[in-house]
Amino acid sequence: MEQVTLGVIGAGRIAHVMCDAYAELPQAKLLAVTDVNRAAADTVKSKYGMEKVYATYEELLADDAIHAVVICTPTPTHAAITIKAAEAGKHIFCQKPMALTLEDCDAMVAAVKNAGVVLQIGFMLRFTPPFGEAKKWLDEGEIGDVVGITSSLFGWVPSADWFYDPKIGGGVLIDSLSHTFDLFRWYNGDFATVYASGGAFVLDGAKRYGTADNVMAHFRFRNGTMGNLYGSWTSGYGDLTVQVYGTNGTISIDLMEKQGGSFYIRNRRNESSRPQGWSNMGILWKYGYQGEARHFINTLLGKAKPMPTGEEGREAIRALLLASKSMRTGKIMKL
Repeated sequence: MEQVTLGVIGAGRIAHVMCDAYAELPQAKLLAVTDVNRAAADTVKSKYGMEKVYATYEELLADDAIHAVVICTPTPTHAAITIKAAEAGKHIFCQKPMALTLEDCDAMVAAVKNAGVVLQIGFMLRFTPPFGEAKKWLDEGEIGDVVGITSSLFGWVPSADWFYDPKIGGGVLIDSLSHTFDLFRWYNGDFATVYASGGAFVLDGAKRYGTADNVMAHFRFRNGTMGNLYGSWTSGYGDLTVQVYGTNGTISIDLMEKQGGSFYIRNRRNESSRPQGWSNMGILWKYGYQGEARHFINTLLGKAKPMPTGEEGREAIRALLLASKSMRTGKIMKL
């Protein structure tokens, strides 16, 4: 196989982001799309020059010309679609978070294992410069033994109510901080304990559903390292910072101020243009999404190993669910 033919399941905002990434890869072909909203699917088909629109994802999975699927639907649908895609013999790229229960995660892992297909979870931080370089330095021991790791993530206000719903999106903890939970594990191994606190401080959606729009979590890793994480949906920056402190040095990553430059807009041209005021250029995120897309394609072409796997996605969910329980009970949770 010299080119991977893709079917996209879901045609919302993240589908456009992922299609932008795959469209840049000559080894990938965007062939088909499906969405419960036919108009949204038609828009994606036209924008990316796809050949087909299917009414249901089951019809898309029945297309023998499709080698792999990119799942861009809300979190609660991930397990059912992944299992059916595996049974259809399709390789799978699934957006984060992997699922909302460990039972669903385990079923997804079992399905792809039984079918012998690849499952990659959409943790694009692993492929966003300079996080991969930092991982290399950590593995090589450049900063000695890790003593502590901290991060702050500033997300955007959600675009729909389902992000707040604990049965669908899970609030800022499950939806957005899943990226950083995975990054922490990738850098420093498994968690031993987690304690989290948070609340619905600002957003009406969070208050209605009783989920958090601001969260702080504290970790102890199995190797003894300390960890701290703050996440917010109300700061409105859309980026993050990470610091790793070692016995021989420190790694500091700042995507708030150092994404290759900044720009200033006095007046917006239209409602879809950049926000007014100062903003960074955001170039690294473009590399991150394209990096994870390229890795998925290279894995299917036998040029790379799967990363992050379903098992890794499952471990992130396990820690997130315990952090959520910690917020409700006020107790330190053991992993």
